[in-house]
Amino acid sequence: MMKLCILLIMSVFSLCGTGEETPVITKEMFVNEIFNQVADSSLHKYYLLQESVPCSFKRFDFDEWMKYGLRETISFDVLNELARNTCRDSSRKSWVQANLQKAVCIRDDQARAILDPIFSLRDQTGMSKTEKRKTIREQQKAWDKKPLEEKLVFCFSTPEFTDDYQYAVIDVSIRCDEKACGSGCTYIFHREGRGWRIAGEMMSWAG
Repeated sequence: MMKLCILLIMSVFSLCGTGEETPVITKEMFVNEIFNQVADSSLHKYYLLQESVPCSFKRFDFDEWMKYGLRETISFDVLNELARNTCRDSSRKSWVQANLQKAVCIRDDQARAILDPIFSLRDQTGMSKTEKRKTIREQQKAWDKKPLEEKLVFCFSTPEFTDDYQYAVIDVSIRCDEKACGSGCTYIFHREGRGWRIAGEMMSWAG
């Protein structure tokens, strides 16, 4: 009888586990959790390019990160692990629209139409120069009056994690026109309880 009880107890523990399993975090879950830290939290929606590009985080940037980018001490082992996982994941991926909060996934041509108020007129041949100039002015005025969220396009890299999901790195780019308006930044996040905090950030471009 005692042996049977011991076997039953062991079975329960094997089924329940230790309670310390590494959490499974999808790229959509991660973006939902960190979006308000990398963008204006007042946005009711945002346009996101359908494809996520590979993250740019690499080993040769560590000195710059140590000098200027980190908000807290992060070991070289963690940075190396993030860089290694980034290098291993070089393919483009599509976001799962249904699993994203606020995001509206769009194609490249849709992004150009959002960022360029006269996009639809560029190949227009059935108008006189006078008519075209007038239409361009009208469309520019209408575009200027749009709320901010209707004039921005985001591009996120695929987020990469350490094997224990305690750290993550992601590139975030925001475009506000078809020319040079916008910015790009790489963020390192550190998991804190059930949330994430920014542990480091490095600007990659701004216009």
